[in-house]
Amino acid sequence: MTEMEVFAGVCGFKTVITADPTDKYKAVCTLETGCPNLKKVAEALGDEPLDIMNELFAKGQSKVITLCTAHLPHVSCPVPAAILKTLEVSVGLALPADPVLTFRK
Repeated sequence: MTEMEVFAGVCGFKTVITADPTDKYKAVCTLETGCPNLKKVAEALGDEPLDIMNELFAKGQSKVITLCTAHLPHVSCPVPAAILKTLEVSVGLALPADPVLTFRK
């Protein structure tokens, strides 16, 4: 199981993403969040395993991106990318290095 915590920024919402592999390139993704929009994404994801190869490499086939596009009002929300990164790490396609976004003044 792989877990990532995301503090999205000025909205003030924290989201904990968990990816639990079920097969070679499949994992179930769950979200714990205070964001009402991401709660809709979490509900729509359900408990069916996602095909990580489709999520990462089949353009236009990502269930995560489709659901986030439908439910999130801000396209700049960092959570969709964090979900995909968590899924990628969970099945061994990437190492668990922390992504960092930092504003420079």
